[in-house]
Amino acid sequence: MNAIQLLMVTLLSIDIHLNQALYLSNLSVPRIIDATQKAKLFCSYEIGNRTLNSVKWYKDGQEFFRYSPLTPPTTNWFPVKGVTIADGSSHCNQFICNVELEKLSVHSSGSYRCEVSGDAPEFKLIDKTANMTVGVLPKFDPFISGLQHTYRYGDLIMLNCSSEWSNPPATLTWYINNKTAPLTTIQPQINEITRSTDGFLLYASNLQLRIHIDDPRFIAKSEVFELKCVADIMAIASVRRESKITATILALQDTASHKQRLMGQSSTSGGDSLLRLAFIADASPSVQCLIYALIMSMSVSLWQTGCWS
Repeated sequence: MNAIQLLMVTLLSIDIHLNQALYLSNLSVPRIIDATQKAKLFCSYEIGNRTLNSVKWYKDGQEFFRYSPLTPPTTNWFPVKGVTIADGSSHCNQFICNVELEKLSVHSSGSYRCEVSGDAPEFKLIDKTANMTVGVLPKFDPFISGLQHTYRYGDLIMLNCSSEWSNPPATLTWYINNKTAPLTTIQPQINEITRSTDGFLLYASNLQLRIHIDDPRFIAKSEVFELKCVADIMAIASVRRESKITATILALQDTASHKQRLMGQSSTSGGDSLLRLAFIADASPSVQCLIYALIMSMSVSLWQTGCWS
């Protein structure tokens, strides 16, 4: 290998080393965030033996923050709609450049890019981009209505799951014993626009579950079912909400004994009523009148009953 070839190989090795040295290792931007929260944007990089020229943050292609350690002032802010940097929140150096956004609005959703550049002579650029959606996230679990305590073979279970208003709208899913409910048991989801606040259209989602209890196994065997409704937004686990309930399905052979238990409870209640009537009969006339007035109606005055005439 002659001197010229050796020089070319050396220069190529240096160039490869420098290219590998400038590396954007991590970009962290919330995929979805509630408008009442602050969005923390993180950008970390490796520059090797290079000199850092600048780090810039963009929203939808518009620069809103710049860190340039070689040119004072080292930090600069630029007005961009939907972007408000919290005071004292920026922290940038040779390894990271983090900023925090506050006063989020419907205009804060968009594409956020971190761009890192080395100094002369190359001014090599590296960047990464991530999307952020600002919305109104539900603060409560979905509400399940229509439940009965017990069902029998041949009955129809009809439940409704309603999510709290949100933006984006929630996607509801029913589960039966931790398995996704068959499509044949699900009615089409309804997303209703309930109101608008701060530019966000808020949606209330509803999903109905209908199960006809016609499985032959319920003729001889009672079971307890767990029914669960899950509200997802953009399939992000951190904002998932869910509610669970249980329903007892009585077998045909258990239905008669169940009715007998109910009749027994009714008879006991009747006996208690007789005891109460016996107590009233033994009371003094004035006490009898007072009790009578309370039993008949709270709106009937004692004067109308003639107790104090």
